[in-house]
Amino acid sequence: MPPPELDETLVQRLAQLASRLDGGDESVDSPLLDEFNTLAGTEIPFAEFQGIYGAEEHIEYVRRILTAKATKADPELTRSGLIEMLAKVLADPCNNAYLEYVFTTVEKTFGDSEVSDLVFWPGSYFGDGDDQRELTAEEMADAVLDRYVRRKSRE
Repeated sequence: MPPPELDETLVQRLAQLASRLDGGDESVDSPLLDEFNTLAGTEIPFAEFQGIYGAEEHIEYVRRILTAKATKADPELTRSGLIEMLAKVLADPCNNAYLEYVFTTVEKTFGDSEVSDLVFWPGSYFGDGDDQRELTAEEMADAVLDRYVRRKSRE
């Protein structure tokens, strides 16, 4: 399953708005904030735009927001599908659009908001501090599914 396709014209306009809002003046730039939220279909507060550039490029921020918004839970996602997705992440861990898509899909489907830790900081995910281990896609999928089953059994 590929990530959602984004309207590049919209991405470019939202990135321009995000750039102007980042470091802007809330009282002066509120029309820009309104335009951003209207175009993106979001309700992002002004404060969230402050300091984006210190963390990521504005265009990457916009792509992340739009990808997360467009990605839905996948009740048909199986272990093998999850393995396939995680294997693609391991093969290209710098593909930010695909990372956002996978992390959002896993969170919306399995309720696991820490899957990025599983990929990049497994010691944080497992709570044992061992971030040096290299997990396979199969091991990651099993960890996500195990956590999901344990969470469901407590409900």
